[in-house]
Parts: sequence; structure tokens; C-alpha cells
Amino acid sequence: MSTLRRRLDRTGSWGTGLWRRLRDRARLVAAMTAGRITVRELQRVGSISGDLAKINISDEYGQIVQQRDLAEIAQLVGNINVSLDMLDRERRFASTIAHEIRSPLAGIRVTVEEALSDPDQVDYSTVFARVLRGVDRVEALATDLLLIARSRATEIEWARIDLCELVRREVAARADPIPVEVICAPGVLVKAMPTQIGEIVTNLLDNAQRYARQQVQIRVDRSGRMARLSVCDDGPGVPEKDRKRVFDRLYRLTTLPEPGSTSTGLGLAITWEIVRAHRGSVWVETAPSGGACFTVQLPLAAALGPET
Repeated sequence: MSTLRRRLDRTGSWGTGLWRRLRDRARLVAAMTAGRITVRELQRVGSISGDLAKINISDEYGQIVQQRDLAEIAQLVGNINVSLDMLDRERRFASTIAHEIRSPLAGIRVTVEEALSDPDQVDYSTVFARVLRGVDRVEALATDLLLIARSRATEIEWARIDLCELVRREVAARADPIPVEVICAPGVLVKAMPTQIGEIVTNLLDNAQRYARQQVQIRVDRSGRMARLSVCDDGPGVPEKDRKRVFDRLYRLTTLPEPGSTSTGLGLAITWEIVRAHRGSVWVETAPSGGACFTVQLPLAAALGPET
């Protein structure tokens, strides 16, 4: 354009006027093109808004269909779909928890109604025991839900922890049917919320005791700039196809314990939430004994910098 302008300038006022007309026309074409693009993208945003409204009204799972959009619109649609996935998971989780709470409450109601229907023939010690089991189940669910809600403790509540000392304290406070072998490397320090790391140890040991046959082992050591805590057992293990899903709040293993147990099935989900909040990772693999081996990896305190 600059070369064309110099050539037109040499022709005098006529050339200058032509240049101005060409320039104005180019600006008009650019403005019209930009306007068409803007209108098209605004229409697309309106379409996305309409799709979201339909999903909200239907109260069913849905996604925004990706089209040949500009990069920014495509990114917006992708982010919306991720949020819709998360909301759907929360909805299904709430539905599952409502069912889990309703079941023991229904059992309590039936037990009490049967007792009231014929009070002179009731063994009240049996009735109270059944009611107490139902209450224990509801209380366990409430406790686990609170732990999930509080898993993201602020770093103000974190402190330097000797992981080996914490593990030994937790094991000593338990009364497990299967003895726990503790193997610790000294001086493995992490910066974390002590009660939550204790909850991780409790959840993993509870899980191991539930499935182990004769052996449970907990090990603390280092791997580079990370601390590792592993709990292994000699039980049936976790099938490879289930190893990523086992930490999902909606997941249940087919080998869950018998109905009399007060386990909520949320222990591994709570562990995953706490580990993620502490910038760590957790996974399960096959133990040397053939059972399951759950490993938690957290940044070493030294890797996080000096304590403030």
C-alpha cells in the first residue's frame, strides 16, 4: 500500500484523491468484515447461552457441541463442558449420598415401627442394637462428608511433620486384628496439616485391614524431592482396570465388605482430596505380596523452602 501511495502522490492532486478513496474503501471493507465476524461470534455466544439454558431446564447431563469456532470461542466451550462435567459429578454424588443416608434411616424406622406394633413382645436390647448400627452408619457418612469439605485446609494450618513419627503414633493408637509392620527411613519431613495426614494413614490402614489376609505393611521413605508413604497388604488387590477409578467418590469395589460394616466407601476419595490439596499424588499398584499397595507422594519440607 505504501508503494501504491507514493506512485499516486507523483500524479498530483488527482492521485492523492484516488489514494484517499482507496484508503476509505479499504477501511470500510475492513469494518464490514469485522462487523460480520463480530455479529457471527455474538450469534454463536447467544447459541451457547441458549444451549446452557436448555441443559439447566432439563436437569439432565448435557454438553455444548463444539463447532468450527474461533480459538477463543472454542476454549470457552471447552471450559463450559469441563464445568458441566464437574457439576454432573457433584449431582450424582449428592444423589448417591442421599441414597446412602436414606437406607439406614429406613432401617431405623422399620425397627422402631415393628417394636411399637407389639411392645410387649419386643426384645429391646436387640431393637436398640439395630437402631445404634443405623445411627453409626449415618454418623460415619456425615463425618466423611465433612472431611471431604475440609480437605482443602489453608497452608496457614500446615506444619513440619516427621512422617515416620506420625505413622508410628497412628499405628500405636490402633487395635488392628492384623499386626502392622512399620518400615521407616529417618528424617522424612513434610509440610502439611497433621490431622489430615493422620486421616490418610487411618484410611489406608483401614482399607488394608479390610482386605488383608495375614499381612499389612506401611513404609515411609524418599524418592528424589518427594516423600513416599506406602501401605501394602496381601489381599485380593485392585484390578488394573479399576486403579484410576478407585479414588472416585462414586466408585465402589465389588469386593466391599459385608453389609454389617459401617464403612462408607469414601475413605480413598477423602485420601485423594487431601493429597491433591497438599500438592501430592496417590496411586495403587500390585504389592510384592500380590495384594494392593497404595502409595502417597508428598513434597519434602526442604523442597517447599524454609519454614516461615
